[in-house]
Amino acid sequence: MKKLLVVLLSIAIAAGAADFEYNSGGAMGTVPTTGGSADGWGEWFIVTILNESGQDIVLTELGFPCGGPATGDHGWVVFLGLNEFMPPPDDASNADFFGAFTPVDPDPSTSPPVNYSYIDVTAENIIITNGSFFCVGYDNTGIGGQVDYNGTETWAWYEGSWDSDQAWGRTAVIEVSANFAQALQQHTWGAIKTTCF
Repeated sequence: MKKLLVVLLSIAIAAGAADFEYNSGGAMGTVPTTGGSADGWGEWFIVTILNESGQDIVLTELGFPCGGPATGDHGWVVFLGLNEFMPPPDDASNADFFGAFTPVDPDPSTSPPVNYSYIDVTAENIIITNGSFFCVGYDNTGIGGQVDYNGTETWAWYEGSWDSDQAWGRTAVIEVSANFAQALQQHTWGAIKTTCF
Protein backbone atom coordinates (compact mmCIF):
# COMPACT_ATOMS: atom_id res chain seq x y z
CA MET A 1 0.00 0.00 0.00
CA LYS A 2 2.88 2.39 0.72
CA LYS A 3 4.28 1.89 -2.80
CA LEU A 4 0.93 2.78 -4.32
CA LEU A 5 0.72 5.91 -2.14
CA VAL A 6 4.17 7.03 -3.30
CA VAL A 7 3.21 6.42 -6.93
CA LEU A 8 -0.03 8.41 -6.53
CA LEU A 9 1.82 11.32 -4.89
CA SER A 10 4.48 11.23 -7.63
CA ILE A 11 1.80 11.32 -10.33
CA ALA A 12 0.02 14.22 -8.62
CA ILE A 13 3.25 16.21 -8.33
CA ALA A 14 4.34 15.47 -11.91
CA ALA A 15 0.94 16.45 -13.33
CA GLY A 16 0.96 19.96 -11.89
CA ALA A 17 3.06 22.97 -12.78
CA ALA A 18 5.71 24.19 -10.38
CA ASP A 19 4.60 26.63 -7.68
CA PHE A 20 7.45 29.02 -8.56
CA GLU A 21 8.73 29.51 -12.10
CA TYR A 22 11.36 31.97 -13.28
CA ASN A 23 13.13 32.61 -16.59
CA SER A 24 15.53 35.53 -16.93
CA GLY A 25 14.58 35.78 -20.61
CA GLY A 26 10.92 36.40 -19.76
CA ALA A 27 8.51 33.50 -20.24
CA MET A 28 9.34 29.93 -19.32
CA GLY A 29 11.10 28.24 -22.23
CA THR A 30 12.28 31.54 -23.73
CA VAL A 31 14.23 30.77 -26.90
CA PRO A 32 17.59 32.59 -27.04
CA THR A 33 18.14 34.99 -29.92
CA THR A 34 21.92 35.06 -29.62
CA GLY A 35 24.72 33.29 -27.82
CA GLY A 36 27.93 33.95 -25.94
CA SER A 37 30.95 31.70 -26.27
CA ALA A 38 32.94 30.38 -23.33
CA ASP A 39 36.16 32.06 -24.45
CA GLY A 40 34.70 35.25 -25.87
CA TRP A 41 31.86 36.05 -23.45
CA GLY A 42 32.30 34.19 -20.19
CA GLU A 43 32.78 30.81 -18.57
CA TRP A 44 29.87 30.88 -16.08
CA PHE A 45 26.51 32.59 -16.64
CA ILE A 46 24.54 33.63 -13.52
CA VAL A 47 21.43 35.53 -12.46
CA THR A 48 20.30 36.69 -9.01
CA ILE A 49 16.64 36.13 -8.15
CA LEU A 50 14.41 37.36 -5.30
CA ASN A 51 11.94 34.87 -3.84
CA GLU A 52 8.90 37.07 -3.46
CA SER A 53 6.39 34.24 -3.75
CA GLY A 54 5.13 34.75 -0.20
CA GLN A 55 6.39 31.33 0.88
CA ASP A 56 9.63 29.43 1.29
CA ILE A 57 10.45 27.42 -1.83
CA VAL A 58 12.52 24.34 -2.58
CA LEU A 59 14.30 24.29 -5.96
CA THR A 60 13.30 21.39 -8.19
CA GLU A 61 14.77 22.05 -11.63
CA LEU A 62 17.29 24.32 -13.35
CA GLY A 63 17.27 24.92 -17.11
CA PHE A 64 20.02 26.28 -19.30
CA PRO A 65 19.94 26.74 -23.10
CA CYS A 66 23.53 25.87 -23.93
CA GLY A 67 25.79 23.65 -25.99
CA GLY A 68 29.14 22.02 -25.44
CA PRO A 69 30.92 19.17 -23.66
CA ALA A 70 30.22 17.94 -20.13
CA THR A 71 30.96 20.31 -17.27
CA GLY A 72 33.19 19.79 -14.27
CA ASP A 73 31.92 19.47 -10.69
CA HIS A 74 30.62 23.06 -10.66
CA GLY A 75 28.52 22.74 -13.81
CA TRP A 76 25.41 24.17 -12.18
CA VAL A 77 25.72 26.46 -9.16
CA VAL A 78 23.43 28.02 -6.54
CA PHE A 79 24.59 30.76 -4.18
CA LEU A 80 22.58 31.72 -1.08
CA GLY A 81 22.78 34.68 1.29
CA LEU A 82 22.91 37.56 -1.16
CA ASN A 83 21.50 40.91 -0.01
CA GLU A 84 20.39 42.42 -3.29
CA PHE A 85 20.40 41.97 -7.07
CA MET A 86 24.16 41.49 -7.38
CA PRO A 87 26.59 38.73 -8.29
CA PRO A 88 28.09 36.61 -5.51
CA PRO A 89 31.36 37.88 -4.03
CA ASP A 90 33.22 34.70 -5.02
CA ASP A 91 33.72 32.57 -8.09
CA ALA A 92 31.71 29.43 -8.92
CA SER A 93 33.98 27.17 -6.87
CA ASN A 94 32.50 28.78 -3.72
CA ALA A 95 28.84 28.06 -4.54
CA ASP A 96 26.65 26.75 -1.73
CA PHE A 97 25.23 24.02 -3.99
CA PHE A 98 26.72 22.66 -7.21
CA GLY A 99 26.93 19.66 -9.50
CA ALA A 100 27.99 18.45 -12.92
CA PHE A 101 25.82 18.07 -16.01
CA THR A 102 26.18 17.28 -19.69
CA PRO A 103 24.48 19.72 -22.09
CA VAL A 104 21.77 18.12 -24.24
CA ASP A 105 23.38 19.74 -27.28
CA PRO A 106 27.06 18.71 -27.56
CA ASP A 107 27.77 21.31 -30.26
CA PRO A 108 29.74 24.22 -28.74
CA SER A 109 29.30 26.45 -31.77
CA THR A 110 25.55 26.48 -32.57
CA SER A 111 24.48 30.07 -31.99
CA PRO A 112 22.02 30.70 -30.61
CA PRO A 113 21.77 27.48 -28.61
CA VAL A 114 18.05 26.68 -28.40
CA ASN A 115 18.04 23.31 -26.61
CA TYR A 116 17.61 23.53 -22.86
CA SER A 117 19.51 21.21 -20.55
CA TYR A 118 17.32 20.52 -17.52
CA ILE A 119 18.85 19.46 -14.20
CA ASP A 120 16.70 17.91 -11.46
CA VAL A 121 17.98 19.34 -8.17
CA THR A 122 15.14 18.08 -5.95
CA ALA A 123 17.42 15.72 -4.01
CA GLU A 124 19.65 18.67 -3.00
CA ASN A 125 16.83 20.12 -0.84
CA ILE A 126 17.78 23.73 -1.67
CA ILE A 127 15.36 25.83 0.36
CA ILE A 128 15.04 29.55 -0.36
CA THR A 129 13.22 31.47 2.34
CA ASN A 130 10.60 34.01 1.35
CA GLY A 131 12.15 37.43 0.79
CA SER A 132 15.64 36.02 0.17
CA PHE A 133 17.94 36.59 -2.79
CA PHE A 134 19.67 33.63 -4.41
CA CYS A 135 21.88 33.24 -7.45
CA VAL A 136 21.70 30.46 -10.05
CA GLY A 137 24.00 29.74 -12.95
CA TYR A 138 25.96 27.30 -15.04
CA ASP A 139 29.33 26.52 -16.56
CA ASN A 140 29.29 27.59 -20.20
CA THR A 141 31.46 24.89 -21.76
CA GLY A 142 30.89 26.10 -25.31
CA ILE A 143 28.00 28.44 -26.03
CA GLY A 144 25.34 29.92 -23.75
CA GLY A 145 21.95 31.31 -24.73
CA GLN A 146 21.13 35.01 -24.44
CA VAL A 147 18.54 37.58 -25.47
CA ASP A 148 18.85 41.32 -25.94
CA TYR A 149 18.96 43.09 -22.57
CA ASN A 150 15.41 42.97 -21.18
CA GLY A 151 15.79 44.70 -17.81
CA THR A 152 17.11 41.60 -16.02
CA GLU A 153 20.78 41.87 -15.18
CA THR A 154 22.90 38.75 -15.55
CA TRP A 155 26.65 38.26 -15.25
CA ALA A 156 29.37 36.19 -16.89
CA TRP A 157 32.67 35.13 -15.34
CA TYR A 158 35.24 36.84 -17.57
CA GLU A 159 38.94 37.32 -16.88
CA GLY A 160 38.63 36.62 -13.16
CA SER A 161 35.49 38.54 -12.19
CA TRP A 162 31.73 38.76 -12.70
CA ASP A 163 31.13 41.04 -15.68
CA SER A 164 27.64 42.49 -16.20
CA ASP A 165 25.93 41.42 -19.43
CA GLN A 166 23.82 44.58 -19.27
CA ALA A 167 26.82 46.70 -20.25
CA TRP A 168 26.95 44.70 -23.49
CA GLY A 169 23.21 44.82 -24.17
CA ARG A 170 22.39 41.22 -23.30
CA THR A 171 20.68 39.01 -20.72
CA ALA A 172 21.71 35.38 -20.24
CA VAL A 173 18.77 32.97 -20.30
CA ILE A 174 18.49 30.90 -17.10
CA GLU A 175 15.39 29.04 -15.90
CA VAL A 176 14.38 27.91 -12.40
CA SER A 177 11.44 25.87 -11.12
CA ALA A 178 10.55 25.33 -7.47
CA ASN A 179 7.73 24.19 -5.22
CA PHE A 180 6.50 25.60 -1.95
CA ALA A 181 8.42 24.05 0.95
CA GLN A 182 5.44 22.66 2.83
CA ALA A 183 5.42 19.53 4.94
CA LEU A 184 3.37 16.70 3.44
CA GLN A 185 0.35 15.95 5.53
CA GLN A 186 -0.33 12.33 6.36
CA HIS A 187 -3.67 10.93 5.27
CA THR A 188 -5.32 7.60 5.81
CA TRP A 189 -5.59 5.26 2.84
CA GLY A 190 -9.39 5.68 2.91
CA ALA A 191 -9.13 9.48 2.64
CA ILE A 192 -6.64 9.25 -0.22
CA LYS A 193 -8.77 6.66 -2.02
CA THR A 194 -11.85 8.87 -1.66
CA THR A 195 -9.99 11.94 -2.92
CA CYS A 196 -8.29 10.25 -5.87
CA PHE A 197 -11.00 7.93 -7.11
